[in-house]
Amino acid sequence: MLELRDWHSALPKQTSDLMSTTNKAIGNLVLLASLVLAATASAEDLSGSWSGGWVSSTTGHKGPLHAHFTRLDDASYQVDFRGRFFKLLPFRYSVVLNVVEEGDTVRLSGDSYLGRMFGWFHYEAVASGGSFTADYSSCKDQGQFCLTHCCPN
Repeated sequence: MLELRDWHSALPKQTSDLMSTTNKAIGNLVLLASLVLAATASAEDLSGSWSGGWVSSTTGHKGPLHAHFTRLDDASYQVDFRGRFFKLLPFRYSVVLNVVEEGDTVRLSGDSYLGRMFGWFHYEAVASGGSFTADYSSCKDQGQFCLTHCCPN
């Protein structure tokens, strides 16, 4: 009588080879999924409040800047910025930044439309070790945001 643990020996060779190949493929997929999940889990979570400043390399203007990062999913954050221009004029806007993780460094990029007066802005940023640096550019201005993570979630 064939024992249950030896059921595969009763199968034709092609079926047995196919099952072996399938099991190897499933094992490889499980390994790949584990590596992807481990990489995602190890990346820094940027959620929470950030504080620092901005400076325009075009005009030299600068001011305080605060931001709140909300993780939308594994690939993006909504960032709500608020700050001051000319020391008096407050501004607020939001942008969705898309994430590309590289080890302990999180790279982000995105675009936002700030109305007809200011137009489109493009952002390229790097976050690592509790600091966030973003280069911004538009048709009228370019500069940098520098923030530190003050209150992680």
